[in-house]
Parts: sequence; structure tokens; C-alpha cells
Amino acid sequence: HWTPENIAKDPENYLNFCEEQANKALLDLKASEISIAQNRGKLANMFQDANNKIAIGDKALIELKGLYTQAAATTNWPVEWQGQKRDQDWMKRQIMSFSKQVEGQKSIKGKVEEGIKRLDLQVTRVQTARSETQEQLAEIKTGREILKVQKITNELTDRLVSIKSVLQATISTASETTGTISLEQLASEAGTVVDEKEFDKIMGTSAAAG
Repeated sequence: HWTPENIAKDPENYLNFCEEQANKALLDLKASEISIAQNRGKLANMFQDANNKIAIGDKALIELKGLYTQAAATTNWPVEWQGQKRDQDWMKRQIMSFSKQVEGQKSIKGKVEEGIKRLDLQVTRVQTARSETQEQLAEIKTGREILKVQKITNELTDRLVSIKSVLQATISTASETTGTISLEQLASEAGTVVDEKEFDKIMGTSAAAG
């Protein structure tokens, strides 16, 4: 819609349109920023949860593997773990289960870390976009001021043209010669004739000396 021709025809509404779009973009960016922060918070919690489970799992595996190795070497079954007697098959199953769970939590941790990195990149993109949008709003403000100056210039030009027209008319009138003299002109000229006697009286002794 806003082709260069249409912008030239209606710059004010074009700037209004741009301002509206820029303000809408800022609202959308703010919403995105809030959403990113919320998602990042969830991922941070997931990361911490996975980290804790990995630490607990690794500790349990060290204990179980140590007990299993010792019992297997001495064939001294069952062994005691967590206050209960555990046979060899149970120990094997539990070690396998804990190992899988730990690996699963490590996989989750890796994905969560990648997700946090992506969200951090999104934050940077949002901040950059917001900065650019604010710059555009400043440009719109500048554009409006320029338009105001342009309007003043146009108005001044119109006034100057008007003054020029009046001057042209006055000059034209002043330069006209009709070759006739009106009675009003004669009366005006008669009123400007110097009365020598009156002048001498005003000048006094210096005039008399002359």
C-alpha cells in the first residue's frame, strides 16, 4: 500500500502507520521477552533437577558397583545396601537401572543446556529488535519534525508569493502614467508651496541678514 508514490502523497499518515507498527512490534517483543524468561526459568529448573539426579545416581552406582565387585570376588551373597539384604540378581538389575536413568538424565541435561543457549540467543535477538524499533520510532519523530518544518516552509513560501504579488501590483500602479492631473493632486501640491515671508519670520535675524 505504501508505495513511494503514496508515501510522497501522504507522508503524515505513512508516519502514523509506521508508528503504529513500531509500537505493536515493541509490545510483541515485550511479550516474547516475558515468554522467553518463563521458558528459561523452566529449563533452568529442569537442568538443576537433572543435575541433582545425576549426582545421586552416580553416587548410588559407585556404592552398588563397589559392593557387587567385592561380593563377586568373595562370593559372599547377599550384600546389605540401604538397610536391606540384596542378592546378586537384584544388584545386577539395580546397577543396570541406575545406569540407564543416569544416562537418561544426562541426555535431558544436554538438551536443556542446548535449549537455554537457544533462548539466550533469542533474548539477544529480541533486544536487538527492540533497539532497532526504538531507533525507528526516533526516526518517525524526526520525520514528523521535518514535515513540520516543511509545512512552515511551504506556508512561508505562500506568504512570500503573496507579498511579491502585492509588491508587483504596487510597483505597477506607481509606474503608471496617465498624463492627467487631478484637482486633488493640485490641492496637495499647492499645500506644499513654501511661503517665503513666513520662512523669513521663522528664521529671524539670520534670514534678514541674508
